[in-house]
Amino acid sequence: LLSCTPGARVSTMRAVSLAFIPVALAAFTMEKPADVSDGNPFDVSSYYVNPSYQAELQVSIDTASGTTKKTLKSMMEVPSAYWIDVKSKVTGSDTDSVEGILADALASNPSDPPLVTFIVYDLPNRDCHAKASNGEVCCTYNDDGTCDYDASGDCADGID
Repeated sequence: LLSCTPGARVSTMRAVSLAFIPVALAAFTMEKPADVSDGNPFDVSSYYVNPSYQAELQVSIDTASGTTKKTLKSMMEVPSAYWIDVKSKVTGSDTDSVEGILADALASNPSDPPLVTFIVYDLPNRDCHAKASNGEVCCTYNDDGTCDYDASGDCADGID
């Protein structure tokens, strides 16, 4: 998916958008399996609008005026991807976590759940010395505590 040379200057955002069609996670099951073999997997009836994002927008709307306020209000029903930049955003029951978002999306329409999009920013061994992200997942550490980007393996220790 992603790769970079250790020590290389990285000027592009290292993010992967993962679309779950239909909304699924190991803990969740659905009656309607995804069938994307005949077309565009992003051609779905709806995309997920996160209530946590809407609450953040509302805070800005409450203090805005004029054109800015109007623009912010128009964004309230616009779907957006959820950034997974720390491990703590994976588990949980509210819409500030992957599990909570998936449960909420499924509950919103069990027969035709909306498409949920995630941006996975904290990929194992992919910080590439960017200094901006300093990802918290490292598969193998050097003796000095820095991440060994050249190490191979399945990274299970770094993810736990």
